[in-house]
Amino acid sequence: MGRNVLVVAVLLLALAPGAHLAWYAREMPHFGHLHDDSIYWVAARSLAEGKGYRILSLPAEPFQTKYPPLWPLMLSAIWKADPRFPENLRLGMALAWAMLPAFTGLAWRWFHAAGLGSGASAALCAILALSPWPVFLSTTLMSDLIFSALLLGALLGIGRARESARWPFAAGVLASAAYLVKTAALPLIVAGPLWLALQRKYRAALTMFGAMLPAVAWWSWWSHRHMTRAHDLVSLYYTDYLGYQIHNVGWRDLPLVAWKNLDGVFSGIAGLLIFDLGATPWGMHLARVIAIGLIVGTVRLARRHGVTPYHWFAMFYVAILLVWHYPPNERFMLPVFPLLLAGLTTELKHIAAAVRKSWPRGVANRILSAGLAAGFAGLVWLGLVLDFGAISREFPHIIDQHRAVLANHRAVFSWIALHTPDRAFYAYDDAVLCLYTGRHAASLPVAPLPFYREDREAILRPFRQMPAFAREQRLDYLLLTAADFHRDLPEPMRGEVRRILERDPAFEPVYRSNLAVVYRRRNVSPDCYAILNMQE
Repeated sequence: MGRNVLVVAVLLLALAPGAHLAWYAREMPHFGHLHDDSIYWVAARSLAEGKGYRILSLPAEPFQTKYPPLWPLMLSAIWKADPRFPENLRLGMALAWAMLPAFTGLAWRWFHAAGLGSGASAALCAILALSPWPVFLSTTLMSDLIFSALLLGALLGIGRARESARWPFAAGVLASAAYLVKTAALPLIVAGPLWLALQRKYRAALTMFGAMLPAVAWWSWWSHRHMTRAHDLVSLYYTDYLGYQIHNVGWRDLPLVAWKNLDGVFSGIAGLLIFDLGATPWGMHLARVIAIGLIVGTVRLARRHGVTPYHWFAMFYVAILLVWHYPPNERFMLPVFPLLLAGLTTELKHIAAAVRKSWPRGVANRILSAGLAAGFAGLVWLGLVLDFGAISREFPHIIDQHRAVLANHRAVFSWIALHTPDRAFYAYDDAVLCLYTGRHAASLPVAPLPFYREDREAILRPFRQMPAFAREQRLDYLLLTAADFHRDLPEPMRGEVRRILERDPAFEPVYRSNLAVVYRRRNVSPDCYAILNMQE
């Protein structure tokens, strides 16, 4: 009893910094920072208003056939309870943060199921709950935390298939829910039944497969039936995962993509333990060492206790990430973080046993053992400094920056809503602009392959061709802000892109603020509204 109370106390203390950050950012000024969060929110609004599962922010308002509907469906309940935007983001924050304790609690259950003791499980859950990336994601409307929680629930159900026939069915239902949050759960339909079949649980394997198959079949059918038949860049990016993959990555590109994505996997794994470790060259080298150590520990865990369903899922999942058109980062590695933490524990135990064994065998072994201990202590210290610094200082500073930028942008949004006709905009944060102004908007997707090839001119070329893109998408206005391109471009290139767009003669400025400029395409008729004077 006392041990359980201690475990609960440790978990509550570990969750406290995340809860404090969520309260600090409760009005969510950083909404739209990751883009997908605003797309989820727009789709949730569409569902709540009875308009179907659509991307209302885009000019054509196509069906949302890229992201499955379960998370937007949950968010739509908030729109029904409080249809006022942005006031309803506070309720969104509460729902988003609730996913962090859910993920942490299910991770604790999985650690126990994997054979780790209460103390080790609590310590690993504390690491998970204090990792800056899960904490930050719990303050956004991204689907990663609820996906990871449902994934763990499905894996726990698979692991208990020996106890009762209901567990494989429950695992299939939870796997279906995970898939209807993110299609990244698709490997479960292979990994779960495969593990059960290898355990000679053939009926359980069929039960789980049969329980998950309807969700996979339904979403595949629905998304294919409702997918827009347009093949322009915006349609591919916003509505077609596979189409955008084929558009960007050919067979000849796969070796380059896989090689660079491997570094992304290493950086993402290490970054979950030590915040932003791969941001510098020396940090990237250290990140590779740490990530390889965790992977080795995960393999050692499988050799000692058997391959788990989690191992099978992780193998399929990471294989997909290696050939995908976007470098994996901490957010993409989060679903396998508990497995990697279990691998970390296994590897540390192995190293400690090796040190104890070699300690009496001479001065050299003792020096080596002392060096390993000092190195490990240094890594722990580095992780504590960077992780607590991120949660206590860096994230609040970022939120404060977003709060100041949003105050400026809201004045711009008010001007757009009052002084422009109902025409479409180019905007980097297109869904945010739509929610604040009621204007349709689209962003210019930044193709990933030129970054893999380190082709600077190919990265910049689409921005030089912005007038053609605007004509193709029927975008009559352009909103350019000082905060644009932070997701896609390194800092020096962001300034260059802004200069390219600012100097383009196809656009004329009609409004200025400290941090934003509104442009109109020159060949667009002003209709019946007056040309407004520039405002400083």
